[in-house]
Amino acid sequence: MFNYNPTINTLRQQSIEKAKRLRGIIGSKYDFLPVVKTNGDEKAKNSIVSLNDCQASKLEYLSLGNDYDEQSRKYPVANIVIAKNSIARIPLLVKMGYDPIGPQDGDGVLEFKSSNASAKLNFIDSDNTDYEEGESKYDLKDAEYGDEFVLEIDAKALARGTKFTISVFASDDDDGLGKTSKRKGICGKFNIKVVEKDVFLKEDLNRLNDMIKLVSSKINSKPNAGEYRHSRNYCVFATDRYIGSLLNNAKDFYTYDDDKAAVINLESLQSGTYRAENIRKKGYIHNYVIYKDNELLKPIYANIQKIEDDLTYDALSINKGLLLNFIKKGISEKLGFHIYYTTYSDDFHVQTLIIDNTQPCNPTYRIVDQHGESTSHGKLSDIEEGFKNQSSWTYVNFYLNHNKQSLTKTISSLWKIQRN
Repeated sequence: MFNYNPTINTLRQQSIEKAKRLRGIIGSKYDFLPVVKTNGDEKAKNSIVSLNDCQASKLEYLSLGNDYDEQSRKYPVANIVIAKNSIARIPLLVKMGYDPIGPQDGDGVLEFKSSNASAKLNFIDSDNTDYEEGESKYDLKDAEYGDEFVLEIDAKALARGTKFTISVFASDDDDGLGKTSKRKGICGKFNIKVVEKDVFLKEDLNRLNDMIKLVSSKINSKPNAGEYRHSRNYCVFATDRYIGSLLNNAKDFYTYDDDKAAVINLESLQSGTYRAENIRKKGYIHNYVIYKDNELLKPIYANIQKIEDDLTYDALSINKGLLLNFIKKGISEKLGFHIYYTTYSDDFHVQTLIIDNTQPCNPTYRIVDQHGESTSHGKLSDIEEGFKNQSSWTYVNFYLNHNKQSLTKTISSLWKIQRN
């Protein structure tokens, strides 16, 4: 006859549970154990999502616990920057976090909790992110593995730079298909920041890039015609148009209607530094630095007699560290795009510096003027070489055209653009 021994039975059960833990198998088939994460296959709107993890961009990791399969327990928390005055839309997906043998309960309830009650959340049901009119609402109480949906965040009530978190919790629903699990646990998290004044999103860059394409195509095809004639020192006009487009501002920046061939708004653009100072007074400059060229640059050729191709970009060397440290300080822990108004050799030339810090472990830069993208572009770590090349070109031309001015008498500058 078999004698039931509760002590032996309990020990046997504990042994089974221990073995399961060692094998990474703990969850019950009745548990709803999803992983809710950003969907990298779809495009975010009015937001930037980063999962970069390096010294310049530390990533938080969340432990989802032993109920999950071992490969799903370590959860990377995405860093997300969102717009202030537009609805941010972040594509998400629901992945299976525990895969038991046999049938299981594959649906349940999701709950999103924001650490800041002023951030308004909404959810739309979508297997793509075309963001068409008439989108249906996603039902958090009827979530399933494999779902794709969009998290909308309205941050109009929040100040720029505000940080908050959104945590996601999962629990089983009482759908009558089996035993209802009592488990409720965290299954996702996002670190959110409202974009600062001096940081720009992809939508802002699209306006800037469109204007760069327009201006450069016009001036490169007809460099001496009308608006784009050489006599106007058009680099200053082009830079103003670029910044105005970035800020979506036709009131405070030079604006020209190419279709009507008419000036819409004319600003005083007598020189780059003069113009940058006026922009600063109107609140569009975050910070700036003005270098005496001899502090930043050093001539390689002391006596320049004529412009030669092999000399144009190598007439100067650069003091390493000054420029890069200034820029790094301005973009540190600021996910997004950064724009600088730049002047060279006492305003002999004016350009726009664009830094892409959307992937902060591998930031890039490019320098543009009225002709479009210059030869100076690439990894941000190489920006001093690029700045040296642009400075050499302007200095050689300035030197030959202005009675051989020396570096001790010229300045260059960088002005970081912001919304006012």
